[in-house]
Amino acid sequence: MFKKLLCFSITLLVAVSVFSQDYPFNLPSNMEATIHITSSNTEVFNNLLLGTNTHHFSTTKEKDLINKLKPITIRFPHGLWANWYDWRRDVTRLFGEESFQYEQGVNKTIKTKKPDLLANIKIFDTNNIKVGIDGLTSLNATRKLQTGKGFDMMWTFNMSADDKDFNNGSPETIARYNDLISRGFEVKVVELGNENFYPGQRSSIIPNTEDYIARAKSMSAALKAKDPNIKVSVPLLRRDSWANPNWNKDLTEDLTYFDAVTVHTYVGSDPDDSNNSDEAFSTALTARKFLGNSIYDYAHKVAPNKPIWLTEWGVKSGGPNAVSVLGMVDCYIFMSQNQDVFERANWFSVNGQLNSHYVWETYISPSGKERPRIKYPLEKTLFGSAYEIIRLALENTTLIDSNVEVSNLVEGVKAVNARVVTKDGKTSVFVVNLSNQDVPFKVNIDGAAYTETVTHKAITFNKMDEERAMGIDTDPLALISEGSEGITLPKFSINIIELSNATLSTSEIVQEQIINIYPNPTKGVFNIKINNGEKAQYRIYSINGVEVQKGSFISEKQVRFENIQKGIYILQLESDQGISNHKIVVK
Repeated sequence: MFKKLLCFSITLLVAVSVFSQDYPFNLPSNMEATIHITSSNTEVFNNLLLGTNTHHFSTTKEKDLINKLKPITIRFPHGLWANWYDWRRDVTRLFGEESFQYEQGVNKTIKTKKPDLLANIKIFDTNNIKVGIDGLTSLNATRKLQTGKGFDMMWTFNMSADDKDFNNGSPETIARYNDLISRGFEVKVVELGNENFYPGQRSSIIPNTEDYIARAKSMSAALKAKDPNIKVSVPLLRRDSWANPNWNKDLTEDLTYFDAVTVHTYVGSDPDDSNNSDEAFSTALTARKFLGNSIYDYAHKVAPNKPIWLTEWGVKSGGPNAVSVLGMVDCYIFMSQNQDVFERANWFSVNGQLNSHYVWETYISPSGKERPRIKYPLEKTLFGSAYEIIRLALENTTLIDSNVEVSNLVEGVKAVNARVVTKDGKTSVFVVNLSNQDVPFKVNIDGAAYTETVTHKAITFNKMDEERAMGIDTDPLALISEGSEGITLPKFSINIIELSNATLSTSEIVQEQIINIYPNPTKGVFNIKINNGEKAQYRIYSINGVEVQKGSFISEKQVRFENIQKGIYILQLESDQGISNHKIVVK
């Protein structure tokens, strides 16, 4: 498809546009939106929903990229390669035979299968190509020194490493666990294999569903014997499968051996492909519905009370274009609205080619072949820019209940979606406009119209297929308006609207109430004192938004941290006067 290149040297910004499709939805003309905020209902945002998949941890350049990203979570290893990871050598290698037989379908027809990407696995093994655990170990040690806490790690364990004796206590699993602990990592969450519902990601050691289940139960028991607080997940299908149609049902007949469910959901299609061009952009713009259906129609039908670990996911309609990132942002808003369902999420991937945050280029290798690589100096794709905005809007915030009144694109997907957040005493509305028109946007707080000053910033697009790359340190947001003249959401836009003078019940706690928290920093014991002697509840959250302790008191309380590590924590106090958040430093 013909592409037109536009260069803007002032902003160091490159936009690529292709001939667009027509907007795929029929909306009322002169559409308006109103957000109704109920400020008494709040919850802490779960930062683990902002996780990412990254790879390569060894060279200085690779480490610099990780340090610049400051990832919420690191998943190691990730993708298909996790199923063939030999931790003793830090390489990918074949476990079992080069081909094996498995039972296909409900009739259990015997089929022969080779592991997926077997040729690549052999190359990695022969050339002793390292996955990067030593580099990750050094990165984690540095992070501990700087922040008092290492990375939040999502470990994916090889299901074939313990061989065919499913009653042997999974010795390789435990040896790997011990190695990670000795390296200074936390091992708190473990995926039991990557996408083992696909026969090509299993092996001759676990060829069938019953073999996977037997090994998963053995590994789960062995890991929990080391640490009862470890959580493990099993991978469930997000769509129908001809190879193992009963996979989800079979794995969940016994719900006791796993704590969570891993789901991988990729939403989107290619507008350049005539087979799906009519639906490509509508799929991206309604991505939240596809994401929800991949959970509610599959995993939650068989394991409705198990949290979802969305350890691989993405939205892409042909490339890192406007509709792809609008759908991406709306999915983050959707997950924040369903934190009882989604416990973790890892965008796939940051520095890989699929849904990359960074611009890639081709180069000529010494052998004369064209090879892909990340372009340096680093430039952000729209995925990278959107993720930067999402973290700015949601990370370390308190979510305030709200509802947007606006027309639907389709049933279950509004044309405008939003989350209201507070952070550092500021109240903002994070909004995505999925429509092809500018939308007047009204704000009501506890039934009263907000007419005070706002600062409105956004990234906007003219076309659905617009792509844009920008310098790594370029701010993706531009000022739209400032003042009290009303708010208008530009078409196809991602917005952060700061409400400068919002009066919320969540911010009323400190007006007549003096709160003392001491000592702070603390070595593990601190006091809370409220001067007016009323009853209050407290909750302590990790910097990643995970609740670690809670309780209640009247007037004064001495809090003793229970099995807590050094680092920064958020103390949330709630009383009849409202809610306040306070930073606690454990040294």
